[in-house]
Amino acid sequence: MLTGNMIFLWLGSFEARAIYVWFGWIFLLPCAAVLCAYWHLSVFPGAIRPSFFTYARGRIRFNRVTRKVYVLRPKFAGGNVVLDWDRMCAVLDWTIYDIIFRRHENSRLQRYALVLYCKPIDGNDPRGVGEDCLFVGPSLSDPSEAAPLWEYIRRYMAHGLGEAGIPERINQEHTTYCGKPDARQYALEQKPGFMEASFHMLSQFTCSWPTFPKEWKSDSGVGEPEDKPVQTGAVMTALAYRAQGKLSQADEVEESR
Repeated sequence: MLTGNMIFLWLGSFEARAIYVWFGWIFLLPCAAVLCAYWHLSVFPGAIRPSFFTYARGRIRFNRVTRKVYVLRPKFAGGNVVLDWDRMCAVLDWTIYDIIFRRHENSRLQRYALVLYCKPIDGNDPRGVGEDCLFVGPSLSDPSEAAPLWEYIRRYMAHGLGEAGIPERINQEHTTYCGKPDARQYALEQKPGFMEASFHMLSQFTCSWPTFPKEWKSDSGVGEPEDKPVQTGAVMTALAYRAQGKLSQADEVEESR
């Protein structure tokens, strides 16, 4: 009882409360941040490097005019590269994938993606110059979902938009926002929970949005999705711009078609 009363009286003074607050901000908060970071590194060791102080996400551009595939990615993931479309094929047999990425003996990885393999320039070259592998599009819960996305890309590169039954715009779930979300959009997209929201916000603050080098001329004169979301078919960006009142009247008409 004596100890409890002493603590109560000590906390009751203004000076003591001020010291306690400063002690919390200066000492306890950094310690909590370090502990959270340590926990995150222990549980998700592969999530830190691609989530902070790097590109917000990788970007891939398929250009049927130049027959090239332009890739933007961090240096630790292979760096930016330009690949020949004619050397690429899809990996749709997931048997080997399941064996390699199996978490443990009685469990299989539950997330998949469309995997594109780029063959070496010279098949007899032991160094494998030009060989690469890309994970394209969103994560998938079933490997069979990768085939439709691959077929869309393949038909586009072979025929172009509006031909061979290819729609001019792909499904909304296969598109992403071009750029870093603003505060209003972030509030709609962030996950519930203090831990998830905090790390997601920190990732957004520390990462940058990758842009294609102008010397590549990878847009073939069409323009960048960040500047012309409707003309380039960037569905999510067009929807976000519309909500923010950034779309011009001409874009509104074209987007509503």
